[in-house]
Amino acid sequence: MFLSSAFKGVFQVYFNDLALSFERGRSDFGFVGGVFLLVSGLASPMVGALSDRFGPIWTVLIGSVLGGGAFLLLGLLPHQYWLFVILYGLLAAFSLAAMTFVPMGILVDRLFDQRNKSFAYALITNGTAIGFIVLSPFWLWLQAHFEWQQVFFVVGLLFLGPLALLFWLGARVPLPAKESVGHIQEKRVGTWPVVLRDPGFYVLAFGFFGCGASMAFIDVHLVPLWRDAGVSRASMGMSLSLFGVLEMISGLAAGWLALRFSQHRLLAAFYVLRCLAMSLLLAPSGIVTTYVFAAVFGASYLGTVILTSAICLDRYGGAVKGQVFGMLFLVHQIGAFGSAQLGAYGYDRLGSYQATVMVLAMLTAIAGISSLFLSSVAFRRTQSEFN
Repeated sequence: MFLSSAFKGVFQVYFNDLALSFERGRSDFGFVGGVFLLVSGLASPMVGALSDRFGPIWTVLIGSVLGGGAFLLLGLLPHQYWLFVILYGLLAAFSLAAMTFVPMGILVDRLFDQRNKSFAYALITNGTAIGFIVLSPFWLWLQAHFEWQQVFFVVGLLFLGPLALLFWLGARVPLPAKESVGHIQEKRVGTWPVVLRDPGFYVLAFGFFGCGASMAFIDVHLVPLWRDAGVSRASMGMSLSLFGVLEMISGLAAGWLALRFSQHRLLAAFYVLRCLAMSLLLAPSGIVTTYVFAAVFGASYLGTVILTSAICLDRYGGAVKGQVFGMLFLVHQIGAFGSAQLGAYGYDRLGSYQATVMVLAMLTAIAGISSLFLSSVAFRRTQSEFN
């Protein structure tokens, strides 16, 4: 989770440089970022099925090899825009899906008992937070000293070489046995008809759509927005590190709180916090506003993912959780694609990101309200249909 954040981090920092290098507009590379996020979502159900079938660590290994190869080629091959779309938007996107939330959720389900799953998932997914703390300032420093081709090449070597070897060794260590094939097959009969009849699935999906949309705006457009506002490189680095610190704290807090309080109310609270963060981007830019935004958005970042994963497990059971959470993550990434495109299109047409930010604030507010309609009674009723 920590190192896989490089796949998005280097693109975010080199966003303007890539547009200039390829002689393209901001909307063209907003499209690349949107395709990347959409494909990583489309890949999530496949990644969930691969993890259920072959194991999560083998899936991570596949992601490392494919992502490393994509970045290596991007650093070596000539500047061809559509080649960049294919290698980054398709291949690296699949790699990110294969190395992050879905397989890690399945790994946690295999390794930990029911009571400790949420907290364990929070610990593992905090790798992304550490990536913000450590790697984001590092990428900003590299951007001032090295061309994007050099950085992409080295990142590719790292994932294709030592990390792939490490994951291969890890994949050879046997995991605890999962449920018997016969039992899993029995529970999978009628899975999707049951899921699609459950109103709670649509509540989770709508909330995750808003989650993905707001995350993608930050992943693709936050650094350009700050640069347009005149935020210094040092302030951006400090803000991204603060973002990561609060992301890490909130991830652990979400896992701890999920053991003690109503999960759907906690999910609603995290969406309201996300709405507040997006609203702060509408305020006049300044160093205080920048730091406050980073803290509030960071505090909301992982809580929505951890709680959605926990609710999904409680609601549908471990045998099909990989597929259902993969489908929810697809919806998450559809929101991400739309947000990346809307931000780029809105900037090119209006000269600012304000309209996009207002839409995202509204989406996350509605997600917070709708999450309150999830109930533990519905969890038990739906779970009984699977058993």
